[in-house]
Amino acid sequence: MKFKYKNIGLSGVAGCGKNTVCDIIKKFLNRLDLPCNELSIARNLKEEVNETCKKLYGIDSINCSREEKGVIRPFLVSHGQIRRNLSSGRHWIDRLEKELDPEKINIITDIRFNEYDKDECYWIKNEINGVLVHISRFNNINGKRVFIPPANEAERENDPKVKAESDFILNWPTEHDNNLKIFNCKKLLNWIKNIYA
Repeated sequence: MKFKYKNIGLSGVAGCGKNTVCDIIKKFLNRLDLPCNELSIARNLKEEVNETCKKLYGIDSINCSREEKGVIRPFLVSHGQIRRNLSSGRHWIDRLEKELDPEKINIITDIRFNEYDKDECYWIKNEINGVLVHISRFNNINGKRVFIPPANEAERENDPKVKAESDFILNWPTEHDNNLKIFNCKKLLNWIKNIYA
């Protein structure tokens, strides 16, 4: 059975909660009997450099802690950018496109770039019939929202450009209670339900 509805791309800076939101969306779609599939551009990057990371830094780029990822993040960003520059932003999305399941809603958890004409944002919205969700996480400090900042210069440059192309913007507070996380995604889930109704 082929579905004509859209795929979903999730964007936002490192640590904003893209994977958590993905898990919430997957459970929601499963309750609606809509099959879904989680994919990641970064997974292919990590696989491509894993042996080099182990050899040079003693870190498994596929199965590393958040602290270890912080150590190798500059290397991952640099390698990813070199591949992007050599392909006008197409290397990672062309590779991931082969993994899309036409029988499911594919949720891509890491749409980060909008530099080239046919970059990740263009790909999601114009080539694979997708929608783009931007996620920002904030802490309440003295009554003010303080958003999680970009992890590096590439995020600082691209996150506003990706956000500008987004179809839905989720600003959510830091929460440790799973029920509150789901509650904070209520508007997003209703929006998704309307897309696939």
